[in-house]
Amino acid sequence: MKTILFNPFQNYTEKQLTIVGVLTAMVAGILAVLLNGRFDGVLDLHFVPKTSALHSASDIAIAIITLTLLLFIFGKIINKKTRFIDLLAASLIAKIPFYFLLLFNINNKMFLVTEKLVNMVSKNKTIAIEAADMTLIVCSGIATFICLIWSIVLLFNGFKTATNSKETKHIILFIVAIILAEILSKILIFKLN
Repeated sequence: MKTILFNPFQNYTEKQLTIVGVLTAMVAGILAVLLNGRFDGVLDLHFVPKTSALHSASDIAIAIITLTLLLFIFGKIINKKTRFIDLLAASLIAKIPFYFLLLFNINNKMFLVTEKLVNMVSKNKTIAIEAADMTLIVCSGIATFICLIWSIVLLFNGFKTATNSKETKHIILFIVAIILAEILSKILIFKLN
């Protein structure tokens, strides 16, 4: 079970993982429209008042393609035999933990709570949050942290497998690739939407 959750790249082929990744991305895209979530970056999910199928599909596609391309470029620096399909599978699978976070916005609850909080702070009002809202914020924060770590572990294991990386400088290249992918995906999503 541990291998499936954190390193499925050991037991499944890149084709199997890519199929699972594409199917879950499609389901997440539908859920994002229904639950008003925007995956507006490689490691991001924000809730909005309303989203569309076009925004949902383009957000997910841009994030995955940007991440895959940058990991591929850096992967080729590490190992000339690095294959694009392996890093595409890793990028698709690593996004899955973030899809679970959409469930925090059933009935637009998370969006409404955060909007209320932002309005209180922006108007310099005393912050008075109901216990249920505070519980939602805390649970969401904990879940987001867990999903972020899970996603990075999946991505690193996929990158490590694809590139056969073993050195500290390879970890640094991996981190740089993620940071650049986050910045580039944000810019592309902002420009195209």
